[in-house]
Amino acid sequence: PDCAVLVCSVRALKLHSCEAPKVVAGQSLSKEYLEENVDLVEKGTANLVAHIQNLRKHGVQVVVAINRFHTDTDAEHEVIKRVAKANGAFD
Repeated sequence: PDCAVLVCSVRALKLHSCEAPKVVAGQSLSKEYLEENVDLVEKGTANLVAHIQNLRKHGVQVVVAINRFHTDTDAEHEVIKRVAKANGAFD
């Protein structure tokens, strides 16, 4: 393939930070997922970077798409954009 679309979300990256509580089906989301927390997003981008690097090793251009939820903030999205671009995602 010439390109791969890697879809992520602020919620998923917060979960991948290993510092936010697990998401449990049928239960309300904890405050970590409902309030801005740029630090958790930043830590969770390690998972995103690993996926970008794996795709790039195979010569595939990567586009990162962010699945936006109403609880996301622009600051959290900017972290994702910055990290994705810095690690080879297509701009």
